[in-house]
Amino acid sequence: MNIPPPVFILLNIGFSVFYSVVSQKKPMLKKTKLSLLILSAAMVLINCTQDDHEAPKYLDSLIGSWSPVVGLMTGEIVNGDYGKESFRYKFGACDINKGFLTFNSDGSLDFMRYKGKFPQECISLESSKDVTWTSVGDSTFIAQGIISQINNQGTYDEKDIFYLATEPYLEQPDLVKVKNDTLILFYDKIPKTTLYTTRFFYAKNQ
Repeated sequence: MNIPPPVFILLNIGFSVFYSVVSQKKPMLKKTKLSLLILSAAMVLINCTQDDHEAPKYLDSLIGSWSPVVGLMTGEIVNGDYGKESFRYKFGACDINKGFLTFNSDGSLDFMRYKGKFPQECISLESSKDVTWTSVGDSTFIAQGIISQINNQGTYDEKDIFYLATEPYLEQPDLVKVKNDTLILFYDKIPKTTLYTTRFFYAKNQ
């Protein structure tokens, strides 16, 4: 537990004054109050140590592998909540069945996106390359690294499929929530509301 310098100074002054007062009392009263003081300080220290050590990290629930489900762009706002979306991004069958987003406990982040016709003609579209993630407070994370992308210009033939262009890009969500094995990534908060413009949903892989 980190105590700000001004608070630490005030605590020292308070203990000094208290000790001076106690010193002027009877020996038994002095021992009793001093014992209570030591006991109270010990309890505070134990509680703070337990809080620092045992407090659950919210983003620990991110760890694991997730499959994409759907992306929603906010349209109507009804009674301060999400109404009918203005646009629904539908992941393809290859993405849903083979794609994944995996947060590892060692800080690495793996993902793969696909396109094509499921199941025989799925083609890798994007993949992670040396990507790491770090939690930011208890609400979101920062990811850094490189995404490997297939060059998406023109028509492919077999030799073009394996041509990868890399760029240091990974969009950061503004808010992350995990509810009932569903991961939700929120982007672009709508002013004067608690809502966001875009939400992407992922299902936990068992």
